[in-house]
Amino acid sequence: MNEEYRHKLFTRLLAAWPESDPRPVDVAPLDGRSWLVTYQAADGTTFTAPLLKRALRAREREQVFGVLSSVVFRTGQEQAAPFTGTEKEEQRLRRLVRSVTSGLADSSVKVLAAFVDTLVLNVYPSDALFEQIKGRVAPELQEEFMLLKEQAQVQEEDIPTRFTFAEVPLKMTRKGAEGFQWILRSSKLALAVNRGSKMQLLAQVRCSSEYLWSVRDLGKIVTEVHLFLMSIFGQYIILPPSAIDLACDVASLDFWSLRNVKEHFVTRAQLSDERPVEMQAMIDGPDAVKRRWDRLTGLPFGARAGALSVLIYDKTHRIAYSEKEKEWFLDIYRSACDEQGNPLWDGSSPVWRVEVRWRRPGLNELKGEDFHGLSDAYDLESKLPGLWFYAVGHPGGGADGLPDGWLRYVIPTDDTNRSRWPVHPDWQVIQSGFLPAPVEESDYEREEREREELLRLVDVELSARPMPTSHTLKRRRRRSSSLGEAPASSLALTPELAPSDVLDLASYIRKRKYQVNMRRMVGQIAGCMITAEAWRPNADARLGDADPDLSETFHFLYKLVEDYLEENERDFPELVRKKRLLYSIESAASDSDAI
Repeated sequence: MNEEYRHKLFTRLLAAWPESDPRPVDVAPLDGRSWLVTYQAADGTTFTAPLLKRALRAREREQVFGVLSSVVFRTGQEQAAPFTGTEKEEQRLRRLVRSVTSGLADSSVKVLAAFVDTLVLNVYPSDALFEQIKGRVAPELQEEFMLLKEQAQVQEEDIPTRFTFAEVPLKMTRKGAEGFQWILRSSKLALAVNRGSKMQLLAQVRCSSEYLWSVRDLGKIVTEVHLFLMSIFGQYIILPPSAIDLACDVASLDFWSLRNVKEHFVTRAQLSDERPVEMQAMIDGPDAVKRRWDRLTGLPFGARAGALSVLIYDKTHRIAYSEKEKEWFLDIYRSACDEQGNPLWDGSSPVWRVEVRWRRPGLNELKGEDFHGLSDAYDLESKLPGLWFYAVGHPGGGADGLPDGWLRYVIPTDDTNRSRWPVHPDWQVIQSGFLPAPVEESDYEREEREREELLRLVDVELSARPMPTSHTLKRRRRRSSSLGEAPASSLALTPELAPSDVLDLASYIRKRKYQVNMRRMVGQIAGCMITAEAWRPNADARLGDADPDLSETFHFLYKLVEDYLEENERDFPELVRKKRLLYSIESAASDSDAI
């Protein structure tokens, strides 16, 4: 450290803590993340202590925001003159200040991994239309489970069963659980089975953390679990989600420099039902501060069995002392790299996990633009970002420009309204943990998008100039002949060539394209018809011993397509005309007839 840099750094320390006692008197480099500061007490004694570089930047950010908030938000004792601009201008100024202050020190926090860590699905019987009904486990299956459980109790060990999931056999345990007579378990999942009674619940399946993180594709996971359960309980079952935990593991997150942990969190967590949800206000958090050997290890928010709760904890510490069987997480962390291929984790520093825990009551009450409650496991994949944003807030704040979210890590200011406290830059990184990754547009999607754009242009053209009919074309030809104008086709030819000397390949090309595309379309329609007939409700009862009939399938689909067009207010003849114009099918068909 050269003298000029040391002097500037020492000046920053004095400005950051102007009234500190003891006062810093010297500073020297310690490692890549911290300095070694020498302090002097009032009695003249000196001592040294490490200071994280991030702590100094956070302190400077707080000071700048405190000054700006007194002007923009009119907080504190140094209140400025009333803001004379419009409400929209004031909102823009608020967002500008937040963006500036949050950018004073970029966060060094890096997301190492983010995915579902717990998934619990209920299994209910349904009818052919997948509406929940009352039902019981088949008697022969109950008998099989009872014999396996008795054998496990006699041998005092888990007994292998004939059921296999993800190439791992399930074992019958010796004991059941509350509400469930039989428990089948493997390293991939646990299946609790109920005979079926007034509660209607057939079973409950819990996917293991190992299985979830090894697949890391929620759509594939739900599909595999559904197919496995269908092999046990039959095809007519539904899978409402009972619980889902979302985990975001980050490196370089530091809470040790915080003097008052509770002051830096605001949450709407409640530990009891005494206060209605709609009357909740922002309160201090967390509910407790968990430590081990004076080391901060966990910050819980909300009741564990509540509709929504969050736990922030040192994942590497838990792996080292209570979850050694999950050391494979360290391999996931080591494999995380930036765009240049550099590792995001040094292999030794703590990795903190932010775990959002949703339970059935919370999933039932969740609302969105196009849904109210999550009752189908297949909806979870598309709703993961929404579940995460509801809990930790949206990156950049809500629609009003203010910070949102059930829980936030904030920078305290003099503003008496704690809901306006700015989100800490480290938390902004965490908020983006479940942002959907950009997906590259496929060739098919690009072609469909370009076709839709062309159709919009066709709509504009048709509205300006109605499509000509055969009568209008004849009138135009007669008018052109009467005026002595040459046909457009002859104008395109050179004077040396007569029309009979020109070989028009365009008509042959259009004809071939027309034939090939039509054959492909017929093949696609045939495949869709076969699938539709296979999916057709009550097909077995309707047909009996007779074979499916193609004409009946067409009649069945005719009504469905007609209802679809009517529901979406789409005119079939008009759509056909647009397609003909778009693909030049009219000219291709006429050329085919001429040839």
